[in-house]
Amino acid sequence: LKTLILIYLIFIILLITGLKSFKDFGIYGDEPIHRWIGSIYYLHIKEIIFNFNFNNEFLDQINNLYKDEYLKLWVQYPIFFDLFTEFLVDIFNIKTSKGIFELRHITNFIIFYISLVFLFKLLKKRFGSNVLSILGVLLVFLSPRIFSESFYNSKDILFLSLSVINLYYSYKFINSQNKKNLIFYSLSAGLLINSRVMGLFFPILTFSFIIFEILESKYFLRDKLIKIFISFIIIFFIVFLFWPFMWTNTVDKFLFYLNFVQQNLGVFTNTYFGETILSTQTPWHFRFIWISITIPILVILFSMLGFIKIFITLIKNISNLEKTNKLWLSKFERFDFFIFILFFFPLLSLLKFTNSFDGWRHYYYIYPLLIYFNILFLKNLKISNKNLYKLCIFLITVNLSLVGDWMIKNHPHQYTYFNFIKRNIIKKNFNVDYMGLSLNHALNHILLNDERDKISVSSLGETSIEGSSLILTNDDQERLKFVNYKDADYIINTFRPRVGKKILIDTNNFSKYYDLIIDNNLVNRIYKRKEF
Repeated sequence: LKTLILIYLIFIILLITGLKSFKDFGIYGDEPIHRWIGSIYYLHIKEIIFNFNFNNEFLDQINNLYKDEYLKLWVQYPIFFDLFTEFLVDIFNIKTSKGIFELRHITNFIIFYISLVFLFKLLKKRFGSNVLSILGVLLVFLSPRIFSESFYNSKDILFLSLSVINLYYSYKFINSQNKKNLIFYSLSAGLLINSRVMGLFFPILTFSFIIFEILESKYFLRDKLIKIFISFIIIFFIVFLFWPFMWTNTVDKFLFYLNFVQQNLGVFTNTYFGETILSTQTPWHFRFIWISITIPILVILFSMLGFIKIFITLIKNISNLEKTNKLWLSKFERFDFFIFILFFFPLLSLLKFTNSFDGWRHYYYIYPLLIYFNILFLKNLKISNKNLYKLCIFLITVNLSLVGDWMIKNHPHQYTYFNFIKRNIIKKNFNVDYMGLSLNHALNHILLNDERDKISVSSLGETSIEGSSLILTNDDQERLKFVNYKDADYIINTFRPRVGKKILIDTNNFSKYYDLIIDNNLVNRIYKRKEF
């Protein structure tokens, strides 16, 4: 009973933390355009539902965007999250851009929080331990970059969240294909694919495991194949429902999308081991290095040990296949192998998609899989060596305490977290703020310390400063004037230059005004005109 009370208390604390923090974060570079496109689709759907007007002005606008050389890349995405948040904006009658983006942030966090509940339930079902299950939840929540992006990153963290929910229902659906599991699994898989097309691999793997088992047992083959087919139809319907881009000229647009996902998604700059390289030139180890320097050390170590444990078990079962005629000896081993294969998928995709930028955020969804490996290692250690298990739990507790303390001290700049690399060399070797989140902090600093009614500002980084200002109050937005850097009163440098645009500050007219330094790393710098 005491353990359950503690678990409920922890979840309440996590929720309160999110509710008190969501207003503290800025806007990442892609968020304004995603919100704008989502609002157009939402108005288009409203016209269809309430006025039965299928060929409305918003559809015309969408078709025009589709023809635009730049905007066509944005208008074609599945948009469950954007439609859902626009629905909430409409229901709550939110008018200000600040209110709209804050609603998006709290919604993103709530979905993330719900996924933590499902992660707890999944770990509890697999490992049968309340302590280890809540430990897994804390390891995800107290990962600084994951925590920070759980508010504003409505692409990668949303995919992470939905993947955890889908994993829970995968576990249930693989074990039992009853109607309830079929419906909930299909819904979660559909939303997962809608958030990122790479989610296709999840149901493909799930169906493969079910088919493999029924072929092995030769029982209920027809019944289970029918259920898989029904699940596929539901998944397809959910994906299509929240993908209004595909509602007209479906074949042509689907072919266009297939061609799109095989191409590089733009070219960006990366600071990597002290060199500025293009996203199309990154070496194979780019994301592996970013993973190894931005998550807690013990997570890396224990996940490797858990991964090795599953690999050894798999090899052992394969070697004994002639004797046992079974690839797995229990439903637990089966799901371990499921997670093992799912973890390998990013490695295969890296061979195909070589355009790398923004650290490893596109692969955040593997983090819960790493935590799964951690908990598996600890569970096995508890059985084999209780004293060593207690030592590992103690080390993890200390590590979580230190990371949590760092997060509190550096709030809301958890996106700058690095682990073991000396903090004073990060600024020279890696992007500290590749998503431009610190622009919000810089703009607030300028507005707070300059009392004039009109302030001219500019930025040198990849992220749009005008887009970043949308989460400010209307009065603060009115005070800002966005101009060319040569005409600005203040210039903000986030140290991620746009491709082909290396700009040197005119030191005759500008001087250093303010540095945002987190953990001894220079995140951004504000230059001020010497004479207004």
